[in-house]
Amino acid sequence: MSVQRKQIILNEIAFWKKNKLLPEHYCDFLTALYAQGEEVEDERKEKSSQALLAKKKMNKTFLYVTLGIITAILIASLIVITTAAFIPIIAAGIAICLFLYIAIKLAKTKSMMMPLLFVFSALLLLGISFKVWDVYFNDYPLVLIGLMIGNCLLWLFSGLLMKLVYFSISGIVGTALILFYLFKFYL
Repeated sequence: MSVQRKQIILNEIAFWKKNKLLPEHYCDFLTALYAQGEEVEDERKEKSSQALLAKKKMNKTFLYVTLGIITAILIASLIVITTAAFIPIIAAGIAICLFLYIAIKLAKTKSMMMPLLFVFSALLLLGISFKVWDVYFNDYPLVLIGLMIGNCLLWLFSGLLMKLVYFSISGIVGTALILFYLFKFYL
């Protein structure tokens, strides 16, 4: 039997198997019979598609780790750099804008990266708030409390708006703890 004819028959058997026109074990038997011990093209395609999926998953993991490292470096720079305080503030602000832009673009695909980018942005915004207070309003602790309440309210409203439960819970718990502290020590 010619190779072309054999391939046509194997494709037809694969079609039967895919559309469940014959029981699967019959299709496997016929495939093994006509393939005569050779590897079938579908198996090669399946293995290559599995390799592609594994590579995509590895790329996504690498991207998640890279974004986490960038966020950690920016937060560390907000803490460590004291002489030119505006540089880490501007860098973190640019990162926040970039993360939010990417997250909004990914909103259509329901990607796992979207909430991760929101979390990274929230952490950077909190870091910027602390840095701004530390550099410009260090003598006014009520400004720090106001900035922290502002962050918590932003988390609460964004959690409600985007239906992200962890943001809503963080906003409620953070606001409650700050208000508890405020009433206990200042009133």
